Amino acid sequence: MDTLPAAPRTILSDSDLLETCKQGDLRLFVVIFVTVICLTPLLVLFGVNIGFGLVMGGLGLLIVAALIIRWPILGFFGILGCVVLIEQNPLTIHDGTDQLNVYYWPPNFAGAIERPIGFLFLFIFLVLICHNLLKRHKPLLGGAFLLPLLFFLLCVSLGVLHGLMSGGKLKIIILEIRPFWYLFLSYLLAYNLITHKKHIRTFFWIVIFGAGLKALQGVYIYLIILHGKLAGVREIMAHEESFFFVAILLLLLLFCLHYRYRPQFYAALLIVPCLLIALEANQRRTDYAAFLVGAAVAWVLIFCVKPHARKSLLFGMIIFLLVGTCYVIVFANSSGGLAEPARGIVSIFRPDPQDAASNLYRVLENFDLQFTAKQSPLIGFGFGKEFLQPLTLPDLTSGDPSFGGNPFLYVPHNTIYWVWMRLGLLGFLVLWYLFGTIIVRGCLIVRNLQHRYLQLVAIYIVAITFIEVMVAYADYQLYTYRNIIYLGLLIGILMKLPQLDGKKVDLENSSTIGVQNG
Repeated sequence: MDTLPAAPRTILSDSDLLETCKQGDLRLFVVIFVTVICLTPLLVLFGVNIGFGLVMGGLGLLIVAALIIRWPILGFFGILGCVVLIEQNPLTIHDGTDQLNVYYWPPNFAGAIERPIGFLFLFIFLVLICHNLLKRHKPLLGGAFLLPLLFFLLCVSLGVLHGLMSGGKLKIIILEIRPFWYLFLSYLLAYNLITHKKHIRTFFWIVIFGAGLKALQGVYIYLIILHGKLAGVREIMAHEESFFFVAILLLLLLFCLHYRYRPQFYAALLIVPCLLIALEANQRRTDYAAFLVGAAVAWVLIFCVKPHARKSLLFGMIIFLLVGTCYVIVFANSSGGLAEPARGIVSIFRPDPQDAASNLYRVLENFDLQFTAKQSPLIGFGFGKEFLQPLTLPDLTSGDPSFGGNPFLYVPHNTIYWVWMRLGLLGFLVLWYLFGTIIVRGCLIVRNLQHRYLQLVAIYIVAITFIEVMVAYADYQLYTYRNIIYLGLLIGILMKLPQLDGKKVDLENSSTIGVQNG
């Protein structure tokens, strides 16, 4: 019996596959464009009742949404822009960007379960997943860091369950765990959207530009508004701003010691004068010590990967130690802006009366956190409850209504101990496993990378992780959204660097870029 020949399989050529991807993107863009056009009259009618400003804001959001749908990578850079440019809460001395509703809602929308930045994350992921499904790719990629993160989030979930069962307040639980959720989202975002070396360079251009703008704001507040007088002022900007300033100094150090990408080196060098003035005026002494630790870590890694430069590195380190020691000895008891870093370092060991009060609060707070953690050593105290106070803390009631006016009794300065207190020994060990994974994998990646700029980025990320841990012992680092999102973005970049090292764009990578970047 004769059988019909099997129909030949249709195999798309490379150009056909790419053309199909482009057609899919075009259809998706047409859909969003038509949607925007149809919604515009409705928004105009709606604006008669709610005001023209809100309507224009809505139109702006629609335009941003259309751009992200067409080019999802713009969502990634938008998140980064929010991190380096916009404060988490309004400041005592307003600088303009602190009143943008990105990390908090205006009063009319207060109480929503998610913040604007969280909805932006979710929208970007929705767009990214739709792009990938249209191209018949995996919805999302997890990477090597996914399992450690999920393991930590499992511990957080147990802390939430324990908190709910033992009297924790749901609203406060949501506030406490939101930074860990943002860490997870920001890691996935970077890992799925970073597909080319130019994305890494653009990332650091935005970081440098953001630090430059914040430095100018700091100089304006210090010199124009305060007339150069800091009497009675503890900080002029957000606490986390000093972290981003020392991160730029670390990047500049790497450009000097490892690889000089001249455009970014000169740009970072250009903003240093304003940055140093703003950093000194912001008076966050922990960041000075953290920077020294990060610089030491970076120096060790460069020493390991550049054997031909070890003599000059050793000589430079000796000179730095001698000059630095003399500087601290000479300026430790001096006044003025030039002496502020020296006073900040010395005050950690020998604080002045104002710093002594701050140190005493932290000592009492750490004792209370340890005491609370020991009440349930294995699984912790759970989220949503005030930690115990065998030593009563001074009243630091703030105007933040989120925690009933006193967030310090739920989220302490020492966010490393905070995790220990909330999650117990199990969660505390997983937290260190998380940091250890970043550091160990980062060091291995540094050793194996061939592209010198990417190697510099890997060194930067490992050093920033050390700085993050140092500051987290004293200054809300693991609770501040900007810091935790920045760390998540950097981790995603770190895990993607081996794929970008010496990468040539073949068909598979081209189609992936087409999916993820439009």
